[in-house]
Amino acid sequence: MAAPNFFPSYTVRSANASPVIVHRRPKEFPKGSLPIYSRPQPYGQPSPPHALRTRFPLKGRHRGKGAEGVLSRRHRVDDETKQVLKQSEDLPQGSREDAQDDSDFYKYLAESAMHLRERAENFSELATKECERIEGIVAEEVGKSVQIIKEAAREREDRERKVIESRRIRKAQEQLRHQARMEYREFRRDGRRAGLR
Repeated sequence: MAAPNFFPSYTVRSANASPVIVHRRPKEFPKGSLPIYSRPQPYGQPSPPHALRTRFPLKGRHRGKGAEGVLSRRHRVDDETKQVLKQSEDLPQGSREDAQDDSDFYKYLAESAMHLRERAENFSELATKECERIEGIVAEEVGKSVQIIKEAAREREDRERKVIESRRIRKAQEQLRHQARMEYREFRRDGRRAGLR
């Protein structure tokens, strides 16, 4: 009696000790079943990776055979080494460019600050000159106003003096007329008295 066949295409021994090759029919899995790599595997076989295996090589990796593969891998390593060396050489250049950019930026800031300081000084000088000019105009106008006020006060004093003088003259004239009138009355009184005698 033959022993049960656990694996396909494995040789088993029958009762008469003659080797017998038994071929098992592969199982047909229904649609929608789990992928092959996720099914339980027999003991002793390595478990596949957790990603689906494809029969196409990974992008960017070409598997060579023999000396051609070794040369291609060496060429790829040389290219990567050259690229790394170029990047390492570009780093100081980039650092120098960044330092130059920073230096130019700070130089621009210093020039801008100096330009702003010059503009502020010019503006301050112009403002000082303008203030002096305005102060001169104001002083001149104030002087003119003071002169006008003084002249007006002088004219007022002259007018008041003339008024006082005219009043004094009028009063003196009134006194002279009154005195002449009194003398005339006295003269007529004396004449009447002389006539009565």
